[in-house]
Amino acid sequence: MLGERASKVKHELLIESPYFVLEDHQIERLRELKARGITVRALTNSTASNDVLPAQAGYANTRMKLLRAGLDLYELRPDSGMTRRWSLRAAGSRAALHAKTVVFDRESVWIGSFNLDPRSLTINTEIGVMIDSPEIAGQVAESMDEAASAGSAYHVTLDERGKLLWTAEKDGKVAQYHADPGTTLWHRFKLGFVRLLPIESQI
Repeated sequence: MLGERASKVKHELLIESPYFVLEDHQIERLRELKARGITVRALTNSTASNDVLPAQAGYANTRMKLLRAGLDLYELRPDSGMTRRWSLRAAGSRAALHAKTVVFDRESVWIGSFNLDPRSLTINTEIGVMIDSPEIAGQVAESMDEAASAGSAYHVTLDERGKLLWTAEKDGKVAQYHADPGTTLWHRFKLGFVRLLPIESQI
């Protein structure tokens, strides 16, 4: 249902999901939307703010595909400057994304428990509601705009060499990183190990 609704957008598709693990055919759908000139933006947790390593590993394995498909990709910073509370949950002193939300052309919005990952699709029991209201969709979209701002999220792109690049604003200045920001070498080693495991269908 979500895929069918997304295929009908005319201008913009906004996605917010704490665990964001798309299969190849879903990424291809996003590529097709971009080819039609539609803005497709997604916000998910950064490695430093994600509390589930396997889910982050599954996302990390698709990150290059997402960017090459033209997705406008953002990752929530653990020191996010967001003021909203309804989609953030405490994880020590870190911010962590919890909302599962999709906004279609700022005219309708889907909100539910469904993460955009294989586990939610085929294993878990999930629930969601579609709200056809430009007023509500616009308010949610504004909150999502704030979440993707330079003070709240890393903008993930590819540099001139085709390598991952994270860009954010820190102390009023542009900051760029070539490895998952806010993580240690040990954390990245563990993530790299889990990325090797054939567990995509379980996450």
